[in-house]
Amino acid sequence: MYIYRYLIACVVIMALTLLSQVHIIQLNSYNLDQQLLWYKKNKVSFVMNLVMLISAILYYELHFIPAYFVVIISIFGLLIENLPRKRKKKLVYTKRVIRLIFLCSVFFILTLIPALVYKNEFGLKYAMYGLALSPLIVFIAYLILLPIENGFRRNFMNEAKNIIDRNTDLYTIGITGSFGKTSVKHYVDRLLKIKYSTCMTPESFNTAMGATLTIKNELRNINEIFVCEMGARRVSDIKEICNIVSPYGCIITDVGNMHLDTFKTIDNVLKTKFELVDSMSHKDIIIDKWGEGIILLNGDNGLIREEAESYNFTNKKVYFYGLNPDNDFYAANISGGSDGTTFYFKSTINDFDEIKIKTRLLGNYNVVNLVAAISYALLLKVRKEDIIKEVENIETVAHRLQLLSYDKDNLIIDDAYNSNPKGARNAIDVLKTFDGYKKIIITPGMVELNDKQDLENEDFAKYAGEVVDYAIVVGHTNKIPLKNGFEKSMTDEKVICIDKVEDAISFVRESIEGKKVILLENDLSDNY
Repeated sequence: MYIYRYLIACVVIMALTLLSQVHIIQLNSYNLDQQLLWYKKNKVSFVMNLVMLISAILYYELHFIPAYFVVIISIFGLLIENLPRKRKKKLVYTKRVIRLIFLCSVFFILTLIPALVYKNEFGLKYAMYGLALSPLIVFIAYLILLPIENGFRRNFMNEAKNIIDRNTDLYTIGITGSFGKTSVKHYVDRLLKIKYSTCMTPESFNTAMGATLTIKNELRNINEIFVCEMGARRVSDIKEICNIVSPYGCIITDVGNMHLDTFKTIDNVLKTKFELVDSMSHKDIIIDKWGEGIILLNGDNGLIREEAESYNFTNKKVYFYGLNPDNDFYAANISGGSDGTTFYFKSTINDFDEIKIKTRLLGNYNVVNLVAAISYALLLKVRKEDIIKEVENIETVAHRLQLLSYDKDNLIIDDAYNSNPKGARNAIDVLKTFDGYKKIIITPGMVELNDKQDLENEDFAKYAGEVVDYAIVVGHTNKIPLKNGFEKSMTDEKVICIDKVEDAISFVRESIEGKKVILLENDLSDNY
């Protein structure tokens, strides 16, 4: 009878492991490189599986009796390790996930069959091996399905490409950059909607599949402009998206230290962002309805400006934007605080007049993003009077310097989706403007910075510590470098370590008195 009790335990733990591991694969965008990197960073998560495997071999193969008790302890350890936890982003049961779960289940059942047939320890040992190796079984199933899923993916993307190719008058604007691309996408779409029928990739959809899904499900024949955000984690990612959407316009928002775990160097980041420009520079056609294609680049970024000088464009107009007056479009006389920002939009091109802009958006970071959107709208003949009115009503994109309040004297600046070395410092600069408030930062730090990660987090924490009254470090990923950085510019008792963001917010509400403004700087997903 004890055989069945062990089998039930195996089935329960295998099911929990299966769902947990498939969820991680989904969070890693089904990408093999990212999944392998996750395994490398999370080796400690599989210690109990290794203990279980070794003890099972000792007991079943070498008949080392004390190992039997380690097997039992390992079963309980694996159960506790894989118990369901509250997730920030739940597992989505797509067709791909269902196929992966089905194949894994077949493999797991095969390990259980000997125990059901023989009803003795000879059969049970295979179930125990299956339990110990359950994460590996999930990974093998993922590898087996990978070429099949890639085939489905290619067919799906080809269908989307055919839709774009048939719509010969469609003006597609590709927007990429290490940071700022989602905000710029929303602002560009909002301003172009004044005059044109537009379609935009939603939320943070910025992969080839994200563009494909938008084209197939959202793009309509009446749409004149398709605004497509393009993200990348490795070289050729932008090229793949461009092959689908065939961009006629281009915006590069910035280039910096992001996703260095996969890119390795800043040169690879730059090269990949300019795959969008490559796509434009090789496109010699002119759409009669629109004229020449427009390339808009952040001229404040020296890497972008230097790289652009090496290109020879045909039938394209290239412009630079930013805060510096040597750009074609720039912002001047910027002033602002907790209630919004005012600046003057200026141009070195004679065709464009100076425009006074008022916006609810906070900080210079958003000013630069607005300059990009206003520039493109003006270049596509949207009236400046309509732009001025629309910009006044533009709201912050969710989780990107989004100002919230939970009562009249306590505010939250939600910057949870916007943490990178440059953006994080900009958020601190915004925090400085909240006079009369106790300033508190809650952050898990920045990730995917490769060997620069500890240094970047420590430098940021030191910078933030000169502004904030309290610093709360969330989780363990960057705990040591953040704590070290904060303590260089703050007293130890003002630096607090808490495991979860929710608990950190509760702590601030309950334990820190007075008017408060809380900056939520980044929020790591469950695969960190």
